[in-house]
Amino acid sequence: MKSLFGVLYRCAPLQSIQEMLHNMANCSKNGSVIWHDEFCGLGQFADNAIADKNSMIASVMANGSAFACVARLDNRADIARALGLSSSEVAHASDRDLIRKAYETWGERCSERLFGDWSFVAWHPSERRLFLARDHFGITSLYYYVDEKVFAFASSCRVLLDLKFLPTKLDELYLAQAMTAWTAYHGERTIYTTIHRLPPAHRLTVNADHLTIQQYWYLEKTPELYLSRREDYVAAFRELFDEAVKARLRATDDPSGMITPIASTLSGGLDSSSVTAVAAGLLLREGRRLSAYTAVPHFDTSCYMNKGRFADEFPLAQSTALAAGNVDLFAIDAMGLSPIQAIKNLLQIHNEPTHAASNAFWMLELYKKALDDGNKIILLGQFGNPGLSWTGDVFSQSLLFQFRQVGFKKWARELVKRNLPHYVLALLRAYRQTNPQQIYRSSAINPLFADRLNLLERRYNDVNEKLLQTAKTSRYYVLKPGRSIVGALHAQVGATFGIAMRDPTADPRLLAFTFSVPDHIFIDPATGMNRWLIREAMKGRLPDDVRLNREMGSQAGDLVPRLRASAGEVDDVLAELARGPAAEYVDVPYMRQVWQAVQVEDTPDSYRKSVTILTRGIMAGLFVNTFYA
Repeated sequence: MKSLFGVLYRCAPLQSIQEMLHNMANCSKNGSVIWHDEFCGLGQFADNAIADKNSMIASVMANGSAFACVARLDNRADIARALGLSSSEVAHASDRDLIRKAYETWGERCSERLFGDWSFVAWHPSERRLFLARDHFGITSLYYYVDEKVFAFASSCRVLLDLKFLPTKLDELYLAQAMTAWTAYHGERTIYTTIHRLPPAHRLTVNADHLTIQQYWYLEKTPELYLSRREDYVAAFRELFDEAVKARLRATDDPSGMITPIASTLSGGLDSSSVTAVAAGLLLREGRRLSAYTAVPHFDTSCYMNKGRFADEFPLAQSTALAAGNVDLFAIDAMGLSPIQAIKNLLQIHNEPTHAASNAFWMLELYKKALDDGNKIILLGQFGNPGLSWTGDVFSQSLLFQFRQVGFKKWARELVKRNLPHYVLALLRAYRQTNPQQIYRSSAINPLFADRLNLLERRYNDVNEKLLQTAKTSRYYVLKPGRSIVGALHAQVGATFGIAMRDPTADPRLLAFTFSVPDHIFIDPATGMNRWLIREAMKGRLPDDVRLNREMGSQAGDLVPRLRASAGEVDDVLAELARGPAAEYVDVPYMRQVWQAVQVEDTPDSYRKSVTILTRGIMAGLFVNTFYA
């Protein structure tokens, strides 16, 4: 898959630009092309190096500026119309060509008009100015390093880490936040203090003297949309959702065609089921089929699930596949990859610990199977919960509905909570915690490390923490527009497997619409059914056992017996953490205590601890040991 890299010498060149670019290009297994002048060099990893080289050279010759781009553009017709291009010009223009023309015409503000998964860079030699931009909310990534002498960037963090002259230092607060599920680490930070992400919906300009970053899209500024009837929201949703799915079925190397084969991830939930059903319907018109992959448990999970949760999502996935008629469904039990080995593999992909350590085994095996089956595109439904399948807030309904759903006492308590200032809520939260050390027990963090960072006080004073649970703040807290790192993580996994990850639920136009829908629309006041908008929109598309299901799936539901089946690996890795520098950051004795309980207790609590303490702590500890190796 294609990706970008490059370097700008902000003062006198440190070494040959060509030598620097070749050092960066060594990361690629598929070949690369480079362009450079005295001060700036751009590179591109690609499946087809010759085609990419021609495209980059043409960009330089056209306007005197160098331009490189990786892109899948959704609104081709709108952009072409605004640029005044003829139908013939559009037919022969790649997505990269359209974005280059848009930049030449509208400059930096073109980023606001481009929808899809894209990132691009432009070098203006006469001004010695480098410009980078990234899409609104897509599955893309850009990392950069900057000091007074050099600015280096790449789609992969590994490319920058392999430049040995760049200093690296551990961001200890980032590590602590990742371990304790405090999501303040989202945004431009990485676990390396000297390497930064360019967040979604941001653009960056750098020259010899200045570096500026600007956010160009704010989902939270979306105004509410008032339509006459509830059904009007459903019709508008269907139209936008269908278009979001359709756009992600197109091959980027053929503006008018579609590519085969295409796959989707399919759980028992509404989001991936809706994506799969609509994609299958669109492909059926072409006489084509869709492959779908579902993670399934190998062991019995009944004792690990709390009420309202289930682990075996295959029956519901099968129901969706059968209803579609042209979906080939594959069950992935992932028994070829242990949870510990999967964590190690995921660390090699991301080069930092992530929240999803417990899911690594089934995710990696699912993508491997999809690739082995010849798929080059896989559809996701990652961002549905706070967006198109939002549950709705009970407190946006009528008073009578609120009282009926939660009772007067809970209603009054919630009303007071929602109207208290943040600092009062933080104080109350701290006061109720009679033993602050207990907070640490829901993670593997070493209490001495947490105390050294003054972690509890910092978290209590974080205004972005989920203290005020209004409908809007809850949705923004989950989605994190303008600062989410999830798209970048998926981009890295896709690049590793050579698969284009595409997510219709991340379409900014669809997200803007769902955030414009008044919250009371998401709940049916007559029946109390939540997620009403997507359930209603999927009538006739999804079978009712899927469409009306209100339980939540757990795709790593048999994690406990999987860990037991690889007990030797768990013991070995805990010993490895205890011997290394990780022991300063993770509480290995506590993790061993948890592991002892997990080996004998068949309860939902043992599953929870396996996720939040054991596997997440192992991933963090392994990273630290590697970092200081």
